[in-house]
Amino acid sequence: MTNPANYEAFRNVAVDVFKAQNLAAIQSLKKFLAALPSPSYIRRVLLEAIEQLADEDPVVCRWVVQHHRALQPELDLVLIAQSMVQQRLQNQGLTLNQDFGFTAEGQLQASDAIKALLLEERSVLEEMSAVDRLLLEEILLI
Repeated sequence: MTNPANYEAFRNVAVDVFKAQNLAAIQSLKKFLAALPSPSYIRRVLLEAIEQLADEDPVVCRWVVQHHRALQPELDLVLIAQSMVQQRLQNQGLTLNQDFGFTAEGQLQASDAIKALLLEERSVLEEMSAVDRLLLEEILLI
């Protein structure tokens, strides 16, 4: 898919579908996106639509994140959230499965001090996107 206008059109359709806040519509959207050349394009369209909503309509974005299972397997927000948190905590010198871990449901298992480090450290919050903050709050339940 080399035409940026086409790509943008797919993203805009995804944004409009998400704004409807309808799980059946999301399933139809995923079938529609199957026209894209590969699963990575589908993931990219869905993720960029969510990122756009985080800036334009945080309420709808929160709804989408709360219903993240509807996006699977095309987009796994739990894995994205876990990867983001793992990287941030390891950059702070912490070790996965020693200082923190994740439950089978994907929630963060860590001390309150470690969770506070993710949420309260000013420099971390400033560099964190609106989507990243939603993932922390809604998926990892911090």
